[in-house]
Amino acid sequence: MLPRARSVEKQVSELPLAVDMDGTLILTDMSWVSIKRVLLRQPWIIPGMIAKELTGRRAQWKRDLAERLVFDPSELEYHKEFLDWLTGQQAKGRTLVLATASDRIIAEQVAGHVGLFSDVMASDSSFNLRGEKKGEALASRFGEKAFSYAGNSKHDIPVWKHAGEVIVVNPERGLLDKVGDSADIIFE
Repeated sequence: MLPRARSVEKQVSELPLAVDMDGTLILTDMSWVSIKRVLLRQPWIIPGMIAKELTGRRAQWKRDLAERLVFDPSELEYHKEFLDWLTGQQAKGRTLVLATASDRIIAEQVAGHVGLFSDVMASDSSFNLRGEKKGEALASRFGEKAFSYAGNSKHDIPVWKHAGEVIVVNPERGLLDKVGDSADIIFE
């Protein structure tokens, strides 16, 4: 069963909206999809992935997995109510950007399938777009407090510190307690 939307919307925003992918737009994590579809079928590459993780090269192992992953974005489970809301926002002319820690190769496939995003900001082989790095990248692009951000996890809290509008979607356990009254819109 999909989460039910509970809105505490203060006003309709015209700020550009950056949307997280894993756990927010889609109700899974593409890292786990990649692990199941690539690593479990090609276990001989596991030592290399572990070595990259231990030496701080997470972005590179994400790229390695993305290059090997074959998947159909239409088979992923999307957050239907949130996707419907995004469709309405895009129809009103709001700029939507997919901003994810997943690798760009995967993110562009998902964005292409959804068809709502004007751009994709994602990890690549040398840069892991997660947490504070994502917040800084979005603030650099749009300005401090000049964008909205939709996310679902503790890793999104540093991003929301830079955002002008906080949208919580499919929150992980305990997240709403941490976000408190700063949430402008909640889909749960």
